[in-house]
Amino acid sequence: MSLRTAIAAAVLVPLAAMGAGAASPTATESTTRATAAAAPAASGTAPAGSFSLPVPPGRPPAFKGTWQGPSKLVLPGAGPKPGQSVGEYFANLPAADRRPIAHRVLVLGGTPGFHHDSVPAAMNAIYAAGRATGIWWTEFATDFALVNPRGGTPMRAGFQPQGLKDFDAVVVASATGEWPLSAEQKAALLAFVRDDGKGLVVIHGGIDANHGWRDYVEMIGAEFTGHPFNTPTRVLVPFAIVNESASFPAVRHVPRAFVKQDELYVVRNFSRGDVNVLLSLDPAKLDVGAYPGLDTQLPPDRDIPVAWTKRYGRGRVFASSLGHHAEAFDDPEIVTMYTEAVKWALGLTDGDEQPHPARR
Repeated sequence: MSLRTAIAAAVLVPLAAMGAGAASPTATESTTRATAAAAPAASGTAPAGSFSLPVPPGRPPAFKGTWQGPSKLVLPGAGPKPGQSVGEYFANLPAADRRPIAHRVLVLGGTPGFHHDSVPAAMNAIYAAGRATGIWWTEFATDFALVNPRGGTPMRAGFQPQGLKDFDAVVVASATGEWPLSAEQKAALLAFVRDDGKGLVVIHGGIDANHGWRDYVEMIGAEFTGHPFNTPTRVLVPFAIVNESASFPAVRHVPRAFVKQDELYVVRNFSRGDVNVLLSLDPAKLDVGAYPGLDTQLPPDRDIPVAWTKRYGRGRVFASSLGHHAEAFDDPEIVTMYTEAVKWALGLTDGDEQPHPARR
């Protein structure tokens, strides 16, 4: 067992229990408190200015050489006070908070549903944009463990997030399907945006997620029904797109009318009275006769949004169906759109968010 692992066993588990707001000490917490209480005696053989901890039990014997490693862990500092856990000791060291950069973004790339090959490209695009601008730090997650109400405590050893309170925005990078969230986790994500005023950016497949969770669909502003213009023989199709909000930060870099080759969604549970449509498909240029029955897959008014914003409580939500294929994130216009969307979701830019009931 390495020194890093041993310290983590003594420190991080108690810290996680503290962050969870446990009403009573866990078994690990009790053990570390007992260790701390005995620390003065245990550290009697430690050099001045240091203290010692027992090596966690269960370390297997060395299998190379003759040295088994130290019999106890010697660390710098005064050590825990009697009754203080090791986790509490490290959490309250008189050192600066080491969380990087002012803004922190969690990118969710887990795919319980269809796995897009663009997931790594989308996640990397958000990471690269944060690095290039110096505005945000990016944390990747391909599970949903960090979607919880914990976090927000000082970090003394770099960025070690415990939950949503450690982030300022969440980006859903085509995380499709029904996410395996508990009721507590679902409530935490809704409160993160609605009550805490944080940001949410939904990329492509994130619109095709959580169909059985009505509050998620309400929060993001629409729900995937299909991509009828794209078929197994026409995986990518050129779409004529209209920019309805040319001054909005996320789309002001694209012209009034333009074409993108992609897989774009048709949605339901969508109302222009609830969202601010930024981009939409040009209804006059839809190939509704591409194959028999295609027209039955479309809303009667042929109103198909491609990108939009929404206020959900105090928070900001941006969603777009652009970004199906990995190569989409080699397109500077797509990358710029999502970069500016994150900046807007973080509250760093502003634009006209007023819903407009008619196409512009």
